[in-house]
Amino acid sequence: MIEVTVKAFGGLREVIGFSAVFVHLPHEATITDLLVEIRRCYPLFSEKLETGLTKGYINILLNGRNVRFLDGMDTGLSDGITVAFLPPVGGG
Repeated sequence: MIEVTVKAFGGLREVIGFSAVFVHLPHEATITDLLVEIRRCYPLFSEKLETGLTKGYINILLNGRNVRFLDGMDTGLSDGITVAFLPPVGGG
């Protein structure tokens, strides 16, 4: 098993109720596997997250790197890695 730190920012943090959580996954897990586990453990957070991912306004960062520039949803995870879900930031 590996332990992945999941961080949520902006409105996503409000939905999940905390800024970070540890998720345990099997070795060779991917971003897709992480989303399945999040869906199982945190259904309200998962609903908002999936809406944002489908509409393309939430970025997934793996140790600060956007997974779009890695292997997308097939990006592999390893023990101790941090995955952050980052919604758009507004302001002026």
